[in-house]
Amino acid sequence: MSGHNALEEFNQETNIALGGKLIAYGTSVPGSVPGYATGCLFMKTDGGDGNALYVNEGSATSATFKAIVVAA
Repeated sequence: MSGHNALEEFNQETNIALGGKLIAYGTSVPGSVPGYATGCLFMKTDGGDGNALYVNEGSATSATFKAIVVAA
């Protein structure tokens, strides 16, 4: 199907059903902003040890992303 983007369609359906994004990425971790579901994973594309993966422990109306640190 021309112009069809399955990932975009999935994201739109997920946002409607759960009140926010479940997976996001970028170079800046979002602040206390709406649009990210509780449990949303954020991948910081320029991150390193201890600051590359975050989870939203806030709400869909006010995100609170905390780093996920894995013990070596």
